[in-house]
Parts: sequence; structure tokens; C-alpha cells
Amino acid sequence: MYQKIIELLRIHGYMKNDTETGPCYVKNINGRNKCVFVIFDKNPDGSSILEEDLYHLEDHARQLFGMDCVVLMLILSQNDKPVFLDPQDQFDDLYGPLSIVLAQNQVSQAGQGSEIEVKDNKSVKDFWRSLYQYKATLLIFTANLICFILTEICGDKIYDSFACNAYMVKKLHEYYRLFTSNYLHFGWDHFFNNMAVFLLLGSSLEKVIGSVRYVILYTGAGIAGSIISVAYYSMIGQDVLSAGASGAIFGLVGALAAIFLFCKEQRQRFDGFGIFLMIAGSLYHGFQSGTTDNAAHIGGCIAGFILSMLLYVLGSLIAAHKQGRSV
Repeated sequence: MYQKIIELLRIHGYMKNDTETGPCYVKNINGRNKCVFVIFDKNPDGSSILEEDLYHLEDHARQLFGMDCVVLMLILSQNDKPVFLDPQDQFDDLYGPLSIVLAQNQVSQAGQGSEIEVKDNKSVKDFWRSLYQYKATLLIFTANLICFILTEICGDKIYDSFACNAYMVKKLHEYYRLFTSNYLHFGWDHFFNNMAVFLLLGSSLEKVIGSVRYVILYTGAGIAGSIISVAYYSMIGQDVLSAGASGAIFGLVGALAAIFLFCKEQRQRFDGFGIFLMIAGSLYHGFQSGTTDNAAHIGGCIAGFILSMLLYVLGSLIAAHKQGRSV
């Protein structure tokens, strides 16, 4: 069966490329690579293929064949039905021919036909496994939730010790506040509103740039927002305690704006108008409110834009240039 599938891929124009993770079958269409991995659900040592292994394959393919390449994984099993993993729905042309080959094989083995189960990462059965692609977002949310519960229990002690304050940062050299203040919130409304926006934006961005770069960007934007906040309140001479994840969240907004502006292939994932409307609306609301730290918002947004350019956009542009295509 495996050889029949490989032959079918060759007939459809997919050429074999040997990689360190195994053979990958690649076809270039209009400057964009389509990659197919045909793997078994068991490793040679008998252990099962993990979700992390699949993401490693996908990341490796993008490193080799371009950040905008699309990947299909056909997972074969001796004891279960074959599984198609095509999150972006870009391989409809292969489903029919591959289904025929797989069905014929199952008929020959079992003496009766069976349907091929086509799955994606959003299926109910794979719900818990699919959460892995949002691991950093869930980890950051959990940290915010734990800190919120602690502040509700301990009250002002937490804010006095960990919220951002210009005097304590500059004069007492308590620089850790630049980081810890990003995980504190003043009450339920503050926490809920920030986390709702964070989960929406964070889950979208993490899938695009990867978990490691996402954590670096989120943390860097949050700290940058805190630094700008300290500088601003020092300049105007106000002694205030600042807290909240909004500086880091604005960093995500800035990052999405950079990707939307410079990476055409990713635009279909985002509502560009909504991103810039959110920036304008949030800043306007902040200036109308006397309790919003607009300095942290602006600083976080600018830092997120810059970090996104450094961590993701420039790499995509360079890779695209080398391959003679647009991003």
C-alpha cells in the first residue's frame, strides 16, 4: 500500500525530497510548495507517534520549503483507519485518488469496504491533542489566572510587592516589577476583558509564529510597555501603581499588524481592518479614561511590531527572496 501511495504522489507531480525527518513529497504551485508526509502511527521501536512529532515535521517542512508552504500528513495504521491531517484544507485534489488506493487495500485485507476517516485538528476526538498547538497561550493564561486568584485572596500585599511603580523601579531598583506587573489585574472586569482579548489574539498568533517566538514576543512587549510606563510617569511626576496584561496584549496586536502588512500569505488568517480598528479604539478609550495606562499600551504595541519583524517577518521575507517568490 505504501508504494502505491508514493507512486500516486509521483503521478500527481509530487517529487521526493529526503530530509532528516524522512522523505517528503513536494510540489510547487504558483511559487508555493505543497508538502506531503506519509508516515505510520508507530515508530520503529513500537512507540506511538506523538502530536509533538507531527508539529516537528510541519515546522521542519516550513524551514526547508518556505514558511508559507502547506503540509499534508497521511498517517497509516495496521489496526485503525488511515488519517488525513490537512489543517488548511489545501489537498482536496488528493483525497479522492488516495481514498481509492486506501479503500482497495482495506478491502483486500478485510474482505469488505470501509470508509476513510478524514480528520483535522479541530475534531472532537482530537480535542485534547489539538490544544498542544496553543500550549504557550494556555500556559500564560493559567499564570494570569493563578495571579488573579492570589490577588483576590491577598489583596494589596500583592500589588504593593509586584505591581509596577516608577519610584520603586528607578530608585529602589526593583526591576522585576517590569515583568511581574504584566500578570496582575485590578478586579474581575480588568482580568476578564484582558484575558478574553488575549485568548482570541494569542491563539491566532501562536499558530503562525510558533510557541517559542510567541513567548519571547509576549514577554518582551510586556516588559517594554512597563518600561515606557515607568518613563512616562517619571516624566509627569505621578506616583501610581500599574498592572495588567494589556501592554503585552498590545504587543500581540502590533505583531499581527506587522504580519498583516508584510506577509501576504498570512492575511487570510486575520481581519486586518479589525486589527487596526482595535488599536485605534483601544487607544481612544484609554485617553478618555483616567485610569488606563496608555503609555504601556503604546510601548507594548510598538515593541510587538518590532519583535514580530525581527522574530518572524524578516525571516519569511528572506526565505521567500531566496526561493524567488513573494511572501
